[in-house]
Amino acid sequence: MKELIEKVEKVLTQMGIPAAEARAEKEGQWNIAKSEDVQLMLDVWEEHEHLFFQVMSYVCDVVDDKNADFYRLLLEENHGFSEAAFTILEDKVFLKYTAEADEISEDRIFKGITRIAYYNELFQEKLN
Repeated sequence: MKELIEKVEKVLTQMGIPAAEARAEKEGQWNIAKSEDVQLMLDVWEEHEHLFFQVMSYVCDVVDDKNADFYRLLLEENHGFSEAAFTILEDKVFLKYTAEADEISEDRIFKGITRIAYYNELFQEKLN
């Protein structure tokens, strides 16, 4: 776990983000932002003797939980994503990237972070 945390912090530093400033209260969690509208939460954890890396980014609230067109839009957008998906948690829509991280490279960590930020920006443009 320590090695994975070090990899994530190295990637953040290479992106110009001070890792110490991005750390959240719990070890293995960071909060970063590409802009005011694109906030990202990074997590690492161990489960069943495997490590995981995840990036999540809030997109919007679920305003009408019976709006089939909205859910259809999310599913259609999911089809075009690479290694990312929409998820709904507590009536909020997030984009997320989750990967097994036992042997994850710094490049994959970087791509996971930038992919979620990019998809969030794209989708917000479609919503507005």
